[in-house]
Amino acid sequence: MADFEVPWLPRPALAALVGLVAAFALVVGQPSAVEDPSLSLSTSGAPDILLTRGGLPSAAPVAAGWNPHTLLSEIREAAQLDAVRRVLDQHAGRLPARDIERLAGMLIEEGRREGIDPLFLAALIRVESAFSNEAISNKGARGLMQVMPATGREMAVRLGLAWGGVEQLHDPATNVRLGTGYLGRLLELYRGNYRLAVTAYNRGPRGVRYLVKRDGGLGREYTEYFRKIQETYQVYLRSLGTTGVVLQNFG
Repeated sequence: MADFEVPWLPRPALAALVGLVAAFALVVGQPSAVEDPSLSLSTSGAPDILLTRGGLPSAAPVAAGWNPHTLLSEIREAAQLDAVRRVLDQHAGRLPARDIERLAGMLIEEGRREGIDPLFLAALIRVESAFSNEAISNKGARGLMQVMPATGREMAVRLGLAWGGVEQLHDPATNVRLGTGYLGRLLELYRGNYRLAVTAYNRGPRGVRYLVKRDGGLGREYTEYFRKIQETYQVYLRSLGTTGVVLQNFG
């Protein structure tokens, strides 16, 4: 007989779901202590591993140690990891499979830490470096998220990380941690406005402050970078069958 598989659910999530259903079936399928007087008690008088007439364990101890919220959380996390990995498989083809797996995990972890959609981080990386960890800009920005050395050093101090110099920015985990932390700081500065925060990520907070003071806001000619990331982000959402904007205050 062929293995049964839900096509839209990743295997880790499917395994967790099977465990959830099995535990639920065990709980609802057994008689309660009130309904079944044959259930045994320990010599101390407290409920022990209860036995039914057939000698099988009762559901009571199982239910007592069962946390459905944990299982559902595992399902959600596995599904999220699978979604980000599928997007990277489609749009970051130059990366080896093991690097895609690691990057997907990094984006989810750091996105959760800063409250940023991991697919938006992936879109920013695509625009910044085309997923090249060795990328160096003509201004000296480095790595996946094109972090400037001075910014990297400052963020390392703020986040309590050891700073080993500019070469550290070519370590994917360090680069994503510092870059995401910096974007999170800018979002706080601009009260969640992605247009201002992302433009400041590219032009610097001083440049954005000057433009807003001079013009009263940011014209389209100054937000082309944000537009590219926004469009890339929408492509990633559509590749998963999602067309709605996930982020709040996105404009």
